[in-house]
Amino acid sequence: MAKKAIKKAARPQKPNPRTTTAKAAPKAAKKVVRKKPAPKPARAAVPVPRKPSRPTRSPEPEPQAPARKKGVRKATITTGIRDTSPTRKLGRSRIPVDAPLDVVFQNDTQAREAFSFLGIHSIRELEQFTPDDLVLRLTGPAKLTVGRIRKILAMNNRCLTGDDQFALEFQELLTRPRPE
Repeated sequence: MAKKAIKKAARPQKPNPRTTTAKAAPKAAKKVVRKKPAPKPARAAVPVPRKPSRPTRSPEPEPQAPARKKGVRKATITTGIRDTSPTRKLGRSRIPVDAPLDVVFQNDTQAREAFSFLGIHSIRELEQFTPDDLVLRLTGPAKLTVGRIRKILAMNNRCLTGDDQFALEFQELLTRPRPE
């Protein structure tokens, strides 16, 4: 170890080019002092009324869509876009359009009887009707039949319960002479 110390001491020091020039003057070291920021004044408890903002004449810039990330499927980006009027959709049909109604409504005998009465045989034909139209087509003949029953009973001096007034009016109509 003593040899190492001797070698270091024996080496001549290299001249420092910065200090050897005549122009260079020794600089005094500056001491850096940091100041603490001044505390903010406390806000008043009463809110200051603001002037109403004027409408701007230039339209506001539209928000830009986020840049599409690499590797992200397009479907995941567009799922957030919605129509202005959201409507619930029924989804994909599980029954074909030309399926026979007897197969689809196997367990519902009343529905099958109604379809045979109406002369409807497929889903396509059934979808052409509105619900109210189906009710009118099914109940219309029943109403006409009840009307015929009431008239026949009234002609035979009989009536349904609570139907006395109709029977009397109908008999009076029958007794009137017909204009020729």
